[in-house]
Amino acid sequence: MHRPERSGEVSVMKKKKNKNSNLENFKFVFVAILLVTVVLVYFNHIGNLSSEKKKATSKTELEELISYDMSGNYPKTPRDVVKLHCRYFKILYGNNSVTDDDLVLLNQQMRSLYASELLLINGENDNLVNLKKNIEKMKEDGYTYQVYELPEASQVKYYTKDGMDMAALEITLTINTSDGKAYLYVLYVLKKEDDKWKIYAWGAPSTSSSTISGQ
Repeated sequence: MHRPERSGEVSVMKKKKNKNSNLENFKFVFVAILLVTVVLVYFNHIGNLSSEKKKATSKTELEELISYDMSGNYPKTPRDVVKLHCRYFKILYGNNSVTDDDLVLLNQQMRSLYASELLLINGENDNLVNLKKNIEKMKEDGYTYQVYELPEASQVKYYTKDGMDMAALEITLTINTSDGKAYLYVLYVLKKEDDKWKIYAWGAPSTSSSTISGQ
């Protein structure tokens, strides 16, 4: 025989349903918050790894020049050779902190850009001594190397001399002085050795190309 439900029992059942519904809602919200937290932690971790990787792979200009691969990544054109040489000079004569150990390594790297004739009359040790003197002189005079300007590739002059392939280009240097700025014009002469362009000489444009400079 069917017994009708009492109103008290119905009320209790409704409370149980409401309680179960609230519990399910709470579980859903908790799981959603947990998932969001996990996602945020994951992307934060990925971001930190990316930042650490970037710090590990990024180098200063000084570090790049010291570790520059002259064998595998030697500049291909006279203009590129001069550009790289100017980058070394900007580090040496600019407002940079270069240690004696750095100076030795930088000098060795620059010598990789020089023609055999230039290396012959400028031994590594003499080259280093003169380089230190010139850097000190620049500092005493209150000069700092600010920027260099290269000509367009079409302005590089190619010619032959005594059976050698030669190239010449003129650059502009901007130097900071105690009185403001000074502009210097420097003529680079290069020759081809073993299919690589090497610096044969550089100096004031009026200087004869036969005059070889090594500092």
